[in-house]
Amino acid sequence: MKIGMNLLLWADHVTSLRFDRQQWYVVLAGAGMGLMLGPASTDAVNRASTLSYGEATGITQTVRNYAASLGLAILGTVLLTQMRAHLTASFESMGMSGSRAAAAAAGLAQNHAGGAGPGSVPHVVRLDFAYATRSVLVGMALVMAVAAAVGLVGLRRGVQEVPAESAHVPIPDGEVTPG
Repeated sequence: MKIGMNLLLWADHVTSLRFDRQQWYVVLAGAGMGLMLGPASTDAVNRASTLSYGEATGITQTVRNYAASLGLAILGTVLLTQMRAHLTASFESMGMSGSRAAAAAAGLAQNHAGGAGPGSVPHVVRLDFAYATRSVLVGMALVMAVAAAVGLVGLRRGVQEVPAESAHVPIPDGEVTPG
């Protein structure tokens, strides 16, 4: 929950375009994610019974990798869509026609990752990118809030018990037991 609040605070300062106003939010968000993922994975695996430890490990790794890929795809799409919308509005406010503004915005939104340094990127493009980034940070904070709610309401506490019928697995007839 605290990570989500930090993301909202960072979103509030990202449009200042000053790194010195954002650096602690970047550090706190990164440290918070790092300090959360390790214990969350360990807790998920420790809740599994000894017979399903491997399954729990595989499931947590799969879910983490899938969620990271899906989150990157969704948030990247949000970033590009918001960037395009903000740039189009900015270009139209400068007197550009709607179709030319949309075409210029689409080109800049797709090719913004070029090798240009910050000094060669117009201020309006940097500001519109910051507004698009703010949308992404708010989206991340919402995802963290939903995850916290699911964790508080939907997860059972404690280690899962081994079902009685699985505790002693019989050896089929005809097999030689080691020993």
